[in-house]
Amino acid sequence: MENEKALTENESLAVISKMIKTAQQNFKDDSFYYIFWGWMVFIAAITNYVLLITQTNNPTLPWAILMPLGGIISGIYSYKHERNQKVTTYTEEIMKYVIIAFLASLLTVLVMMPKLGVATYPMVLLIYAIWLFVSGGAMKFMPLVVGGIINWVAAVVCFYVNYELQLLIISLAVLTGYIIPGHMLKIRYQKQQNGK
Repeated sequence: MENEKALTENESLAVISKMIKTAQQNFKDDSFYYIFWGWMVFIAAITNYVLLITQTNNPTLPWAILMPLGGIISGIYSYKHERNQKVTTYTEEIMKYVIIAFLASLLTVLVMMPKLGVATYPMVLLIYAIWLFVSGGAMKFMPLVVGGIINWVAAVVCFYVNYELQLLIISLAVLTGYIIPGHMLKIRYQKQQNGK
């Protein structure tokens, strides 16, 4: 009986250990979204800014090309990731609802862009801030939380500047809120994985 009990305890520990490793792997995989979308928004905003100051026709074209392309690539990546995922944690279940709320809010702001005018990017930054702050808190990863705070501050600043400066501010906000923390997140979990 004692051997059976010890075996059951060992099996339980193995299951718990596997779930922790799977959750850590899933968070590492999530670094893709921060890095990928950070660079997509950064490139679109900087290119938009350059096209504006050079007075090129259709300066918002980078957004029209990169955002749908990013959605397709993200969707394919997400589909493959979900298909290979065997264990889902409670935090991941909650984060699914948070990301749905994030995407619905972002889409609402973008659809209302004609009414929002120059307030569009500040509103986008506010939504980015919420996503970064909540996801960073859920993962207990301070660089994302700090990135969320930076995006809140950037949103407030954007309310007081013109459209051209907003593009530069949004570039800086995604660099410090998405790209750098995304790379830090990836490195953190690679180190954890190699240390085991």
